[in-house]
Amino acid sequence: MYVHACIAKRSLAAQQFARNMNELTQVRSRIHACIVESALNAHQIASDMNELTQERNRIHASIVKSAFQFHQIASDMNELTQVRSLIRASIVKSAFQLHHIASDMNELTQERSRIHASIVKSALAYYEVASGMNEFTQERSRIHASIVKSALAGHQIAKNMNEFTQERSRIYASIVKSALAN
Repeated sequence: MYVHACIAKRSLAAQQFARNMNELTQVRSRIHACIVESALNAHQIASDMNELTQERNRIHASIVKSAFQFHQIASDMNELTQVRSLIRASIVKSAFQLHHIASDMNELTQERSRIHASIVKSALAYYEVASGMNEFTQERSRIHASIVKSALAGHQIAKNMNEFTQERSRIYASIVKSALAN
Protein backbone atom coordinates (compact mmCIF):
# COMPACT_ATOMS: atom_id res chain seq x y z
CA MET A 1 0.00 0.00 0.00
CA TYR A 2 2.81 2.39 0.91
CA VAL A 3 4.52 1.73 -2.47
CA HIS A 4 1.31 2.54 -4.33
CA ALA A 5 0.97 5.78 -2.36
CA CYS A 6 4.58 6.72 -3.20
CA ILE A 7 3.99 5.97 -6.88
CA ALA A 8 0.79 8.06 -6.81
CA LYS A 9 2.63 10.91 -5.07
CA ARG A 10 5.44 10.79 -7.62
CA SER A 11 2.91 10.71 -10.45
CA LEU A 12 1.15 13.77 -9.01
CA ALA A 13 4.47 15.52 -8.50
CA ALA A 14 5.49 14.68 -12.07
CA GLN A 15 2.19 16.06 -13.37
CA GLN A 16 2.64 19.24 -11.30
CA PHE A 17 6.20 19.52 -12.56
CA ALA A 18 5.02 19.08 -16.18
CA ARG A 19 2.34 21.76 -15.66
CA ASN A 20 4.85 24.12 -14.14
CA MET A 21 7.32 23.53 -16.97
CA ASN A 22 4.53 24.06 -19.54
CA GLU A 23 3.62 27.32 -17.79
CA LEU A 24 7.26 28.40 -17.79
CA THR A 25 7.57 27.57 -21.50
CA GLN A 26 4.52 29.71 -22.22
CA VAL A 27 5.95 32.52 -20.12
CA ARG A 28 9.25 32.35 -22.01
CA SER A 29 7.39 32.39 -25.32
CA ARG A 30 5.52 35.55 -24.27
CA ILE A 31 8.77 37.14 -23.17
CA HIS A 32 10.45 36.29 -26.49
CA ALA A 33 7.44 37.78 -28.29
CA CYS A 34 7.82 40.93 -26.16
CA ILE A 35 11.51 41.13 -27.06
CA VAL A 36 10.70 40.84 -30.78
CA GLU A 37 7.98 43.47 -30.36
CA SER A 38 10.44 45.74 -28.55
CA ALA A 39 12.95 45.33 -31.40
CA LEU A 40 10.24 46.20 -33.90
CA ASN A 41 9.28 49.20 -31.78
CA ALA A 42 12.91 50.31 -31.67
CA HIS A 43 13.10 50.02 -35.48
CA GLN A 44 9.93 52.11 -35.81
CA ILE A 45 11.37 54.73 -33.45
CA ALA A 46 14.54 54.96 -35.57
CA SER A 47 12.38 55.41 -38.69
CA ASP A 48 10.38 58.16 -36.96
CA MET A 49 13.57 59.93 -35.91
CA ASN A 50 14.75 60.02 -39.55
CA GLU A 51 11.46 61.57 -40.60
CA LEU A 52 11.79 64.23 -37.88
CA THR A 53 14.85 65.70 -39.58
CA GLN A 54 13.03 65.88 -42.92
CA GLU A 55 9.67 67.35 -41.92
CA ARG A 56 8.87 69.50 -38.86
CA ASN A 57 5.11 69.02 -39.14
CA ARG A 58 5.45 65.26 -38.51
CA ILE A 59 7.19 65.80 -35.15
CA HIS A 60 3.98 65.97 -33.14
CA ALA A 61 2.60 62.74 -34.64
CA SER A 62 5.89 60.98 -33.96
CA ILE A 63 5.92 62.14 -30.32
CA VAL A 64 2.38 60.85 -29.82
CA LYS A 65 3.34 57.56 -31.47
CA SER A 66 6.39 57.29 -29.22
CA ALA A 67 4.25 57.90 -26.15
CA PHE A 68 2.00 55.02 -27.19
CA GLN A 69 5.06 52.82 -27.69
CA PHE A 70 6.38 53.71 -24.23
CA HIS A 71 2.93 52.94 -22.83
CA GLN A 72 3.04 49.54 -24.58
CA ILE A 73 6.53 48.82 -23.21
CA ALA A 74 5.37 49.77 -19.70
CA SER A 75 2.36 47.48 -20.13
CA ASP A 76 4.68 44.66 -21.27
CA MET A 77 6.90 45.23 -18.24
CA ASN A 78 3.83 45.08 -15.98
CA GLU A 79 2.81 41.80 -17.61
CA LEU A 80 6.34 40.44 -17.07
CA THR A 81 6.10 41.39 -13.39
CA GLN A 82 2.78 39.55 -13.09
CA VAL A 83 4.27 36.53 -14.85
CA ARG A 84 7.21 36.63 -12.48
CA SER A 85 4.79 36.59 -9.54
CA LEU A 86 3.12 33.49 -10.97
CA ILE A 87 6.52 31.83 -11.29
CA ARG A 88 7.32 32.59 -7.65
CA ALA A 89 4.03 30.97 -6.63
CA SER A 90 5.02 27.86 -8.60
CA ILE A 91 8.36 27.75 -6.77
CA VAL A 92 6.57 27.74 -3.40
CA LYS A 93 4.30 24.87 -4.56
CA SER A 94 7.12 22.58 -5.61
CA ALA A 95 10.46 22.50 -3.82
CA PHE A 96 11.67 19.65 -6.04
CA GLN A 97 11.62 21.88 -9.14
CA LEU A 98 13.35 24.78 -7.37
CA HIS A 99 16.66 24.43 -9.21
CA HIS A 100 15.08 24.50 -12.69
CA ILE A 101 12.70 27.33 -11.84
CA ALA A 102 15.51 29.39 -10.28
CA SER A 103 17.50 28.97 -13.47
CA ASP A 104 14.49 30.09 -15.52
CA MET A 105 13.95 33.06 -13.19
CA ASN A 106 17.55 34.12 -13.68
CA GLU A 107 17.04 33.98 -17.43
CA LEU A 108 13.82 36.00 -17.15
CA THR A 109 15.59 38.61 -15.04
CA GLN A 110 18.34 38.92 -17.63
CA GLU A 111 15.76 39.30 -20.41
CA ARG A 112 13.91 41.90 -18.33
CA SER A 113 17.20 43.75 -17.81
CA ARG A 114 17.80 43.73 -21.56
CA ILE A 115 14.29 45.07 -22.15
CA HIS A 116 14.87 47.75 -19.50
CA ALA A 117 18.18 48.70 -21.15
CA SER A 118 16.34 48.97 -24.47
CA ILE A 119 13.79 51.31 -22.87
CA VAL A 120 16.58 53.48 -21.45
CA LYS A 121 18.30 53.59 -24.85
CA SER A 122 15.01 54.65 -26.47
CA ALA A 123 14.57 57.44 -23.91
CA LEU A 124 18.13 58.64 -24.56
CA ALA A 125 17.50 58.57 -28.31
CA TYR A 126 14.39 60.72 -27.81
CA TYR A 127 16.41 63.16 -25.72
CA GLU A 128 19.04 63.39 -28.48
CA VAL A 129 16.37 64.01 -31.12
CA ALA A 130 14.67 66.65 -28.96
CA SER A 131 18.02 68.35 -28.44
CA GLY A 132 18.72 68.26 -32.19
CA MET A 133 15.27 69.61 -32.98
CA ASN A 134 15.78 72.40 -30.42
CA GLU A 135 19.01 73.40 -32.15
CA PHE A 136 17.26 73.18 -35.53
CA THR A 137 14.46 75.44 -34.27
CA GLN A 138 16.95 77.95 -32.85
CA GLU A 139 18.82 78.03 -36.18
CA ARG A 140 15.55 78.59 -38.05
CA SER A 141 14.74 81.44 -35.66
CA ARG A 142 18.13 83.03 -36.29
CA ILE A 143 17.68 82.72 -40.06
CA HIS A 144 14.18 84.17 -39.84
CA ALA A 145 15.47 87.08 -37.71
CA SER A 146 18.22 87.71 -40.28
CA ILE A 147 15.66 87.76 -43.10
CA VAL A 148 13.47 90.20 -41.16
CA LYS A 149 16.47 92.45 -40.41
CA SER A 150 17.45 92.37 -44.08
CA ALA A 151 13.92 93.29 -45.15
CA LEU A 152 13.83 96.13 -42.60
CA ALA A 153 17.20 97.42 -43.81
CA GLY A 154 15.95 97.31 -47.43
CA HIS A 155 12.82 99.16 -46.39
CA GLN A 156 14.89 101.82 -44.59
CA ILE A 157 17.12 102.28 -47.67
CA ALA A 158 14.04 102.65 -49.87
CA LYS A 159 12.57 105.17 -47.43
CA ASN A 160 15.83 107.15 -47.38
CA MET A 161 15.98 107.08 -51.20
CA ASN A 162 12.38 108.29 -51.34
CA GLU A 163 13.18 111.17 -48.96
CA PHE A 164 16.30 111.96 -50.99
CA THR A 165 14.25 112.03 -54.21
CA GLN A 166 11.65 114.31 -52.61
CA GLU A 167 14.40 116.63 -51.35
CA ARG A 168 15.98 116.67 -54.81
CA SER A 169 12.59 117.48 -56.32
CA ARG A 170 12.12 120.40 -53.86
CA ILE A 171 15.62 121.73 -54.65
CA TYR A 172 14.96 121.42 -58.39
CA ALA A 173 11.59 123.17 -58.00
CA SER A 174 13.26 125.91 -55.97
CA ILE A 175 15.90 126.36 -58.70
CA VAL A 176 13.21 126.48 -61.38
CA LYS A 177 11.19 129.04 -59.35
CA SER A 178 14.30 131.11 -58.83
CA ALA A 179 15.13 131.02 -62.52
CA LEU A 180 11.57 131.99 -63.47
CA ALA A 181 11.46 134.79 -60.92
CA ASN A 182 14.62 136.36 -62.39
